[in-house]
Amino acid sequence: MEPDLRLVPLSSIDLQEEGEGGRLDRLAEAFKVSRMLKDPPVVAKGLGKKLIQLDGTNRINVLKRLGCSHAVVQMVDYNDTSQVLIKSWVHVSKVNKKDFLKKLKRLSGVKTENFKLGLGVTLTGHPLAAASIIFRDGTGLSIYSNSDLYKRVRTLKAVVKLYGQLITRDRQVSIESMAQLSDFFSKHADKNVALLFPSFSGREIISLIRSGITLPTGVTRHIVNGRVLRINYPLAMLEKKAPLRKKKRFFKEFLDNLNLRFYEESTFVVE
Repeated sequence: MEPDLRLVPLSSIDLQEEGEGGRLDRLAEAFKVSRMLKDPPVVAKGLGKKLIQLDGTNRINVLKRLGCSHAVVQMVDYNDTSQVLIKSWVHVSKVNKKDFLKKLKRLSGVKTENFKLGLGVTLTGHPLAAASIIFRDGTGLSIYSNSDLYKRVRTLKAVVKLYGQLITRDRQVSIESMAQLSDFFSKHADKNVALLFPSFSGREIISLIRSGITLPTGVTRHIVNGRVLRINYPLAMLEKKAPLRKKKRFFKEFLDNLNLRFYEESTFVVE
């Protein structure tokens, strides 16, 4: 199946996650140099005529910052698991364990539960955990409130805010088993903590957007089958000053001349 690329107004896209200040600045500078949108953001149908951003928050925000009114996006069906799966990222770094635990346990309105990784214990700890912290030594702490989605997300955001104040998150990785976590720590002696998040369903993310709630950046991980990369679309054809008729004509010609090559195997990309 051919990927569904579209030219859409930026105003039609609802963001499901927050932008990341430092990365936004760096990305904006890169855009100013290249004058290209290299990778199209990924979106799905949202509320009414709106679209939901699944990947590319920072790219969308940078386009707005640079005076663009439109974006080229890749549209996927949020309800089709053959097109998109929702998982979560893991944040890893180094902290002062004693100080970090003390501040976590002082968060207002949350409960904590200690655990030790081993037989029968999952990486996510407590089933209602808004976030779980796992240290290099295998000890963990689940942070939770109750089963209410909105309270869980508020708790998650409080943990991430605290996490951001205490340390600089320097890695965002995919870890889905104790073996992968142990392997990561064995290869990165400078890291001693992993922060894990629950996976949200598409229905839950839409419900959050309907209530005006966005998730912290780098929490949700949308795995898109047939992801389109490196389209190198000129920013001049996305800017507000470019006439809409000219934008549409250029986009049609762009699609007519697009040379896509599908790679079925998993790929590592050096960034």
